[in-house]
Amino acid sequence: MASERSPQRLSRIASVATSVSPRDPIAGLPGIGPARAAALGEAGIVTVLDLLLHLPFRYEDRTTLAAIAQLGAEGPATTVKGTILSSRLIRTRRPGFTIFEAILDDGTGSLRLVFFNQPYLKQWLVAGRVVFVYGAPTLGKSFRRGLLMQNPELEMEDSGDSLAMGRVVPIYRKLPGLTPRLRRRLVAKLLDALGDRLPERLDPALLKRLALPPLGASLREAHFPGSAEGPADPRVWEGRTSAHLARLVFEEFLEFQLGLQRRRRERTALSAPVLAANDAIRARLRRILPFPLTGAQKRVVKEIRDDFLSGRPMMRLLQGDVGSGKTIVAFLASLLTAECGHQAAFMAPTEILAEQHAASIFKLLSGAGGGSSGWREGSGDRGLLGRFTPALLTGRVKGRPRAALLDALAGGRIDILIGTHALLEEPVAFHRLGFVVIDEQHRFGVAQRAALSSRVLATGDRPHVLVMSATPIPRSLALTLYGDLDVSTLDERPPGRTKVKTRVLPESERTMVFAEIEEEIGSGGQAYVVVPLVEESDKIEARAVEKHADDVRAALPNRRVGVVHGRMSSDEREKTMAEFVAGRLDVLAATTVIEVGVDVPNASYLIVENAERFGLAQLHQLRGRVGRGRRASRCVLLFGPNASAEARERLDVLAKTDDGFVVAEEDLERRGPGDALGTRQSGVPIFRVGDLVRDVKWMRQAHAEARKLLAEKRDAPFADPLFFSKGAASSSD
Repeated sequence: MASERSPQRLSRIASVATSVSPRDPIAGLPGIGPARAAALGEAGIVTVLDLLLHLPFRYEDRTTLAAIAQLGAEGPATTVKGTILSSRLIRTRRPGFTIFEAILDDGTGSLRLVFFNQPYLKQWLVAGRVVFVYGAPTLGKSFRRGLLMQNPELEMEDSGDSLAMGRVVPIYRKLPGLTPRLRRRLVAKLLDALGDRLPERLDPALLKRLALPPLGASLREAHFPGSAEGPADPRVWEGRTSAHLARLVFEEFLEFQLGLQRRRRERTALSAPVLAANDAIRARLRRILPFPLTGAQKRVVKEIRDDFLSGRPMMRLLQGDVGSGKTIVAFLASLLTAECGHQAAFMAPTEILAEQHAASIFKLLSGAGGGSSGWREGSGDRGLLGRFTPALLTGRVKGRPRAALLDALAGGRIDILIGTHALLEEPVAFHRLGFVVIDEQHRFGVAQRAALSSRVLATGDRPHVLVMSATPIPRSLALTLYGDLDVSTLDERPPGRTKVKTRVLPESERTMVFAEIEEEIGSGGQAYVVVPLVEESDKIEARAVEKHADDVRAALPNRRVGVVHGRMSSDEREKTMAEFVAGRLDVLAATTVIEVGVDVPNASYLIVENAERFGLAQLHQLRGRVGRGRRASRCVLLFGPNASAEARERLDVLAKTDDGFVVAEEDLERRGPGDALGTRQSGVPIFRVGDLVRDVKWMRQAHAEARKLLAEKRDAPFADPLFFSKGAASSSD
């Protein structure tokens, strides 16, 4: 295989034509054959511009030369300039394995350079040639002794413009088939060939107002700091204070925001049923409320009511902390929909949560005059207020009851359908679907969320959609994740919701904690024990749920202990959780499957084992499983012996606050957006340049500019995306 240091390869790279276009396929570039182009395509590098927008992730300052006499063994990576005194190729007994050795002298001393399996260097490193080398000096051991560098980076003094020595050098994340040297040379030649022909989509007045440089200069500085203006300072890139970086971040965010806001604009061109409440309807809805609404709930109800009156499809996110009262708001909107002669669909991620929602809405209705003795799955009992017919549809509803329910739904005899993803399955057909609620929306895929919201009525109307999340979205992410949605926030806790006392303890205190659990159960409470893993792992020292359940049984021999985790069948899991809800289990040992949706007012104690393994937002969600009733509740976060000081400091955040938005912001700062929202949530967009945490001011700026460009019809230059493939500029449906 020919070396990329060969004169032929460098000559081909040097021949990049000045006619190259930013959108040309990378397969046409010298040095990029079909196999390499295919591998790069898999990594998202298809065009010339794709390669140029794949920026360095850090920089090495190689501007200072060190004298060989000053080098010490095991020192930091250093740049040295010297003359080759001698070189030789050493063949070893191992077939195909070679060692190339050269002696470098700079007048203050000599340094041995050792290269493995690079025999082609014999035509480059010849006596008398002046070279730069960059590497970490070390002492030779098995192969001769003395000061040496193994496989250092090389640059010949007579190679022309040096890209790897005497300057701030870009360090890239690996791309298939492109070594650092080849990549630097290719990028440099492309930037030279393109000159000022890169697509400039920001008008001069905007660049001047925001103090941002042109695209071409910014890309050149991003790859080779000091090219457009000097001296080079890697700190402005590492600290994200460079105006050139800001230019690239802003344009990427602007393209993204335009995609979101175009979607919002397209939605306003659609029609939706007008759902208006008169005085009689409002009076009936007020009568079914079991408690007065908080100020925040009243505000959100008004926002939804205004959307219902607009004649345009509502697409609203309702977010609120654990226990903030989102469900009652969604129920009121569903009942208003039914009052107006339309159907409402309420989709939950699990059967047990769907059943709890069904039981709750039945309780609301029966408490206002309905005389039915209980909830019957799929029954559609018209005794509920004599006005509404709710029904429950899950995978458990089968055979004739399912057929009867679907027939009633299609005939318009069911007003509110509550269920799981079964609501999306054929042959489920609504008569006049006017409103869709998607609870814990991040648990559904984009296609699942869109399946209900895209239903078209016979009139051509689209239903109104409310998506709900009990995972508070950090305010700095709201414009990013839900820029095409209207966002409502419940930031008040309803009266009567108990505060959960949270403690952070070492796992050596487990015996004391279980004594507290025994006392809690003895006084009528129930407890959760949460474990990070299902099975033991050699790689991660964490307690496994099945094994730990045995430990719980040993610690609480007279108590009923159940186990749930993600590897159980859904039927097994739902059955065990239903047993816990009904009070037939005292302790539930579980993984994070209990994070969302289980409402057990009697549960008053929660332990999280190996709490350092969880994110803050996830721990806050787990903590929300207790404190849902009148019992005083406690949460204990146990950390293992190997937990770092940083991990313990992170856990202390939960002991200090029960505000989910504060917790979410802390988690975002510490872990980044994907991990903070849970298991690299698919809704989080991946940006080439921008950082959602550190560049949030530019996202706000991009949001404002996108609105202005669309209002003034000046968004045409962004019709063909640069940073995102077509259709990829949106994060949510």
